[in-house]
Amino acid sequence: MFIAVEGCVGSGKSTVAKGLASRRGSKLLLEDFESNPFLRAFYVDPVRNATETEFAFLLLHYHQLKAQVVNASNSEVIADFHLGKDLLYAELNLRDSPTKSVFRELYECLAKSTPSVTLMVYLSASSDLLVERIRARKRDYELDIDPGYYGAVNAAYDLYFSQYPGKKVRIPMDEWDFVGDPELYSRLMSIVDQELNTK
Repeated sequence: MFIAVEGCVGSGKSTVAKGLASRRGSKLLLEDFESNPFLRAFYVDPVRNATETEFAFLLLHYHQLKAQVVNASNSEVIADFHLGKDLLYAELNLRDSPTKSVFRELYECLAKSTPSVTLMVYLSASSDLLVERIRARKRDYELDIDPGYYGAVNAAYDLYFSQYPGKKVRIPMDEWDFVGDPELYSRLMSIVDQELNTK
């Protein structure tokens, strides 16, 4: 079983995935985003550095996820990302059609060797909250980019989730403060179990 906790940058994916995995006794998989050698260059100049950044992320995510196929078959894996996010970012950041086409073909090839998402937990949040959290954690490269970019990513996630065909739940992060109220994890677990048990 593979549960993906997803949402825009700053929505709280890692925090929620860690808390949920701990309480469910599940294997935790966290995105190794800092291994992307092009990430800082992307934040300096997103247009010029989008191609190498997005292809690198696709391969990094694939490498992490394909190693979880057996675990997801035998037990429960909770991750703070899934491969579908790469299509979302590619659509947003890649500018020319030929590059997007090659990206989609590579994605389709790689996706066959990764675990299928059993349940998508989408952490929705207002763009104001996201920018506030991004500024609070003070990753230098994230602070240099136009806040409007995060708004665009957030809108893309909303659209992606609305069209996502599989099992899914939406958690409103403007209302759910897991850090301030850890008891919310019990509520989240009930929602997750209910959705998993729904045919």
